[in-house]
Amino acid sequence: MEGKHDDNVVFTFDSIVIPGGNSEALAVNLARQFYQQMRKQDFDQKQILRVATELVSCLTASLEEYRKKILH
Repeated sequence: MEGKHDDNVVFTFDSIVIPGGNSEALAVNLARQFYQQMRKQDFDQKQILRVATELVSCLTASLEEYRKKILH
């Protein structure tokens, strides 16, 4: 996967997330299956860490926006 860039990659959650299930278990299952799929697609550890960093960044930005709404 190194050196390739494809903005058209689609990841579907239909087979991973089951509506009405235990949200904690679903979160763990989603993370594990997402990781397994990245490894199957030959993502290396650096690329997987980049994905994790981006997820945390998205969450941080979302929380910051929420904080701004509450304080103003």
